[in-house]
Amino acid sequence: MRHGANRAFGVAVVASILLHALLLAALPSLRELAAKPPPLPLVARLVEAVPKLPAPAAPVQEAKPPPVQPRPVTPRPVARPKPVRQEPVPAPVPVQPVVSEPAPPVPAEPLTPAAPGPVARIEARPPVAVPAGPDPGVLDRYRLQLLTAAARFKRYPRAAIDNNWEGEVVVRMTIGADGKIAALGIKTSSGYEMLDRQALEMFRISKPAVLLPPELAGKEFELELRAIYSLKDQRSG
Repeated sequence: MRHGANRAFGVAVVASILLHALLLAALPSLRELAAKPPPLPLVARLVEAVPKLPAPAAPVQEAKPPPVQPRPVTPRPVARPKPVRQEPVPAPVPVQPVVSEPAPPVPAEPLTPAAPGPVARIEARPPVAVPAGPDPGVLDRYRLQLLTAAARFKRYPRAAIDNNWEGEVVVRMTIGADGKIAALGIKTSSGYEMLDRQALEMFRISKPAVLLPPELAGKEFELELRAIYSLKDQRSG
């Protein structure tokens, strides 16, 4: 125990000696640092920065499109028609003739004469007489007589004269089988109702004043009568 304690004491003494030696060696360096003057203060100056102009851009060269190379045309394969397979035609089968047996004879019956049927009789009828139309010459004479008689009953309305109305009226008159007026109307108007009414009234009144010819008795026929209304000649008709 005593030997171990002495050894530890010796180690501590040696360490203390080494520490003091290091401190002594470092004293001159500490003295030099204390003798040096303090460092000068740093002065910073602000200088306005001059902007730098950008360098001119290099001209851009247009890129030329690469030349288009034609595509090689590949020939399309042509479809070849497939050979049609012909099937063999079967040979015709021979037809054997059919032998028909003769029919037995039919006994003939005695022919009896047929009874005579009714005979249609055609009786000749006398031709129907178609009534002939009136004679055109007789109609013209009768028409002229009616126009002459109507001139005496013609009146030019005062209102038509004041308004300078003129015109031409065509009246259609139908005479029945009894010799009287069956129908009376306007075929062509003058354009003025007043003149049309006066023309109808004129021919209606003049009809009884003209005798019917015997050739026109019992016949129905039509007549067209014309009435002209003119301010220059009020008697024209």
